[in-house]
Amino acid sequence: MSTRASARERSNLWRQFLGEDKTGEHSKSSSEDRAGRMPPTLAAIDAGSNTVHLAVMLPPHDGHDLRILKDTAAFVQLGRDVTAVGAIGPERAEAAIAAVREQIALAKALGAETILGIATEGVRRAANASTFIERVANETGLRLQVITGEQEAALAYWGTTSETAHIAGKRGVIDLGGGSLELIVGEGTRILWRASLPLGGGVLRNRFLASDPPTFRELARAYQTVTEALQSLPVPTSVMDVSVCGGTATALTQLARRAFRSQASQRKTARNGNGGVSDVSEARPAVGQQRLLTLEQMDQLLALTQRYGATELTERYHLREARGLLMAPGCVALLAATERFGVERLHVSKRGIREGAMLAYLNTGDGWLNAASKGRGWPVAVT
Repeated sequence: MSTRASARERSNLWRQFLGEDKTGEHSKSSSEDRAGRMPPTLAAIDAGSNTVHLAVMLPPHDGHDLRILKDTAAFVQLGRDVTAVGAIGPERAEAAIAAVREQIALAKALGAETILGIATEGVRRAANASTFIERVANETGLRLQVITGEQEAALAYWGTTSETAHIAGKRGVIDLGGGSLELIVGEGTRILWRASLPLGGGVLRNRFLASDPPTFRELARAYQTVTEALQSLPVPTSVMDVSVCGGTATALTQLARRAFRSQASQRKTARNGNGGVSDVSEARPAVGQQRLLTLEQMDQLLALTQRYGATELTERYHLREARGLLMAPGCVALLAATERFGVERLHVSKRGIREGAMLAYLNTGDGWLNAASKGRGWPVAVT
């Protein structure tokens, strides 16, 4: 979906702001051409298993990183219907369309001339996906592109690694969604290896975790399923670092920070005779501040989710909406994926598939989905 500018006009605008002439060569006068002007704003809407999610971005310009102007989501849970009955039900379809309509208005109010539409695992598994896509297009004007698991992996990798583009060498990314789990390895913007499995947090919850809070036996079955699926994949493990994206991973990081900080605060009175800290978790606040999630924390989180039900987790630790239901299955999936990569911790990125889609569009134009299929990436300017 776009307004006021043709694809050719948009492409020329992007090239100007990226500092390239029509042949793709760096233009010596590009900074003068850009003086006093801001690049066109982009937006992307992602209809996934859990949320309908909008991101509005001011593209990179004049040596500055991209800037997220708005990031907001409606918790619709399309994937819950799909897992239960194989199709998107009428009530959730209405809720999703209403969310898309509101997000389009918000994106336009922020100046977005181009809005990309994406539908992931929660829609692509639905028997009535085509009908839903047509309804969204007819009622909102936005054509959602139902992307493949491989395309989703590429977009997630590009969005996630853009946050720490200074890191050189091979990198791993985990994309934890409600319907699918992607593992990706790349270098720069080039995808070297990727896989997509229908083992997202919502799927694991519905398949294995009938109890609330879940039992140890239920969690063990879910963990075994994900571990066995990942062991069958030739995952490259020689990576510099591994990052994770997705709302559930972000919520798990918030839960770890709030829960373990609270526990450490309660233990402050239990000090030794010299006044030293008696518990090691109190002495490591930097992990939470850096948005890291460690294997040790994941083990502790799984114990926490067996103690409290979803509602109590949400209220006690101030989680967003229905995220409490996804803490246990999400943690199981991340634990198995982290172990498969052979690392001790994950960097939790605030960026993901939507930012990846916008960056792909920015660098490859209307061929952004084809670029995601091929995974070749694009040259990254050195500043």
